[in-house]
Amino acid sequence: MSIKNAFSRLGITGRKVQRGEIYLIADDLIVLPETRLPSKPGRELHENRPVLILQTNLDNDDPLYLTILAASLSHRVDLQDQRDFKLSAGQAGLEHDSIVQLGLTQPVLKIDLQGEALGKVDDITMNDIDAVLAANLGLIERPR
Repeated sequence: MSIKNAFSRLGITGRKVQRGEIYLIADDLIVLPETRLPSKPGRELHENRPVLILQTNLDNDDPLYLTILAASLSHRVDLQDQRDFKLSAGQAGLEHDSIVQLGLTQPVLKIDLQGEALGKVDDITMNDIDAVLAANLGLIERPR
């Protein structure tokens, strides 16, 4: 077995992932509470779900760091709350208006990110996303 195959079996891919990129991941790997849809118990699983990479590139570039922090996206913009951030269709390769569910940030395995990035959020938008993240963590006061 080659070194590359051995590393791949361990989830070590050497893949370059950048903060602000959006990837697809199998929807069943994402944990979402059922309470966001009060009129509809359970949650509808899709084949894939886009996620926004939030973790610093210092960690992302480390091939031995197998997980990465990401926030799932949803096209259900009617469910947006103060913990979320709205992205418009066309931004970062998105086909639909979407919310980044920053209150549901979670680790995912780099190896589970599918294919190439759909797109990348621009720096100004990432700064706005960072402000919502900071408010979610209590590092700054949430705007009213």
